[in-house]
Amino acid sequence: MLQLVLSDEKLNSFYEFNADDFPTVEDALNSENPIVVTVAKIIEGVAGSSDRSIFKETYNEVINYLNQNIL
Repeated sequence: MLQLVLSDEKLNSFYEFNADDFPTVEDALNSENPIVVTVAKIIEGVAGSSDRSIFKETYNEVINYLNQNIL
């Protein structure tokens, strides 16, 4: 899933990253690029779950991360 999202041409062109630099979620979580980290946090957070409380928890984590690193 990570490679699918990060390989989007518009996304990696606009935010200037190479998807091949992040073969694993762990690599992406350690990136200096906040967009790459955000994608990894979402993928790791939901990890195939259908539990809405997990979605809310992941959403809060991602919003807090973005507020601290971008906004």
